[in-house]
Amino acid sequence: MKNIFSLFLTALIICILLSCSSGDDMSVQSPPSLISEDFISDDTYEIVCRGFPKQGLSGVQKEESAKRAALLNAYYFVQARFDNTVKPDTDGSVVRYEVQDDFVVVYYRLTKKNLKNKIK
Repeated sequence: MKNIFSLFLTALIICILLSCSSGDDMSVQSPPSLISEDFISDDTYEIVCRGFPKQGLSGVQKEESAKRAALLNAYYFVQARFDNTVKPDTDGSVVRYEVQDDFVVVYYRLTKKNLKNKIK
């Protein structure tokens, strides 16, 4: 009888603990940062990314923070697409930035011999 009671109590505690989770999982989604990517030639690849500034900044700091975020996003996507022989900081360069009110768009171009063959 004592075994059945302890088993029942254990099952009850597990049910209580499982019912404490709300089940309404909230997911935070960030705005998409990749706008486009494409090969211009076998040796040239262009990626266009957004960057959002850190909260609480204004003026030049806000703009520069968004530029840095856009550039880091471009680096991230380059490293995700290509093998380790492609270095985004040395094989690429910023073509231009487009500054918007809430974000910055970077046009980033990679140039390397036989770049199309270096896709992961």
